[in-house]
Amino acid sequence: MTTAAQQRARRPAVTWLAWALCLLSVTLAVASIALATFNGESPVELVENHHAIGILDALVLPLVGALIVVGDRRHVLAWLFLAGGVSLAVFNFAAQYAPLALGLTSRQLSLPGGDVASWLASWTMVPGIVVGVVFLILLFPDGRLPSRRWWPLGWAGAVNLVVPTVILAVGYWPLRGPTLVTEEGEVPPLVDAMFGIAFLGALLLGAISAVALVLRFRRAGAVQRQQIKWFAYGAILSIPLSLFPEADPYGPYLEFLGTVLLLAGLGIGILRYRLWDIDRLVNRTLVYGLLTAMLGAVYAGLALVLGQLSGGIGTKTPSWAVAGATLAVAALFQPARRRIQQTVDRRFNRRKYNAAKTIEGFTARLRDQVDLDTLSTELLAAVDQTMQPTAASLWLRPSVQRPRSRT
Repeated sequence: MTTAAQQRARRPAVTWLAWALCLLSVTLAVASIALATFNGESPVELVENHHAIGILDALVLPLVGALIVVGDRRHVLAWLFLAGGVSLAVFNFAAQYAPLALGLTSRQLSLPGGDVASWLASWTMVPGIVVGVVFLILLFPDGRLPSRRWWPLGWAGAVNLVVPTVILAVGYWPLRGPTLVTEEGEVPPLVDAMFGIAFLGALLLGAISAVALVLRFRRAGAVQRQQIKWFAYGAILSIPLSLFPEADPYGPYLEFLGTVLLLAGLGIGILRYRLWDIDRLVNRTLVYGLLTAMLGAVYAGLALVLGQLSGGIGTKTPSWAVAGATLAVAALFQPARRRIQQTVDRRFNRRKYNAAKTIEGFTARLRDQVDLDTLSTELLAAVDQTMQPTAASLWLRPSVQRPRSRT
């Protein structure tokens, strides 16, 4: 058995390993940005080519993982963050270095290691994708499976990570070099299909893992509930932004924004979830999201109707129609916001809604009530319904009779 001194001596070594992997990932990610700039790829092109997402993951995931290891060196998800981050960092660095080293860019340089870099760029992205899509959802936030019944899903995720990675690495080895970089070589059929199989498998397992996250939330304590809420908040905002990255010119930028929101929810959920009230943030998001959609529809409808009344379809909307629609939306803002706020509270925050109704009713009765005993009873009832304390009592200071002055 290991002694307490041995355990204390082992902990710094494990922590140093975590920070070393984090430093390696961050260094490669920063170097890939520098190489992209040297190759003539601007920051805008990094986003449009979907390279910025992998670089951002390589910067954030290992940092979060290392910070978790400082407090819990056995946290499985933390080590997966480190491994996935290093995987994506190697991929992005190799993808930028290989063309430069092989003389395939306008720089016309010839650097060592181009063949190996082109080979690494063909398969090192798979572990990072599987970690982010499957294990992040399945093991969040404590790094453990929800129960033993989810072990088969965990093993399926491990197979989906290891098998395609090995097949791609072995199958692409003969094709390293310019042939692989320019994608003109004859790729083995199994290797050609393996990345698609790995990606679709990760999406399927990730969807099943979302069920595990929901079940974990229902059984979790107060701390884990707050952590899951933060992660789910970032994910729910991220998913619609990432569905159609090529649908319009802004697709890649929306996809990148979705990744930023997801990583922000992840980081806050694990490390700093106590700083902000997620319930209040979700409430405000729902209220102002619905309010924006409703007022936008009202504005568009009024502008269209007034424009048709002024000159029919195909003519330019007059300025008075635009001004009228704007004034109508401005007048509707506060009433609509209050109405939507009440609806959201009644549907998603029933306790707050009931407390507000109780206080409103007590305030109305307070105007007409003069009996002190009745007021005391109603005040205690209002406190019990709104704040729900374990016990409540009311102490009234007795009135002091002033002695009459003698004349």
